[in-house]
Amino acid sequence: MKSELVANFWPVVDGTTGLIQRVLARAYVVAGGDAAISGTLSALAPDDFRLARAFPIPARFELVTEHGTLKGCVSVERYQQHEFAIIEPIIRALESGFAKLQGINVESKEPVGVGLIPRFPQDPYIITTFLLEAPDGTLTPQLPG
Repeated sequence: MKSELVANFWPVVDGTTGLIQRVLARAYVVAGGDAAISGTLSALAPDDFRLARAFPIPARFELVTEHGTLKGCVSVERYQQHEFAIIEPIIRALESGFAKLQGINVESKEPVGVGLIPRFPQDPYIITTFLLEAPDGTLTPQLPG
């Protein structure tokens, strides 16, 4: 059975300004095809973002305002336009955090030891849910509109 690395991303939207300066992210190893992957990710706890790692928006993303230039900051629209460019370094960081999966392949005639380091596929399966951050730091998931 095939195992695949998949991820959830939670861009954190400042409730006052509507800007994103960080993304929470978590990766999972899921066995099976597309149906299994989709079912597994949709079954995760809605507050799973609380266990995710925080990553800054890359500094090359800038927002020019009347107060000056903000580096490492994007609007929701710009995040959506450049999502892969923003999350690509996060994907690599998540990959490097996984230990080698070890086991025994019993599908062949002779059992063979297997050591596999999980990697994201070329076109990774991801789920993105925006989190609205209130002035008191409370995070509330926002369903895509």
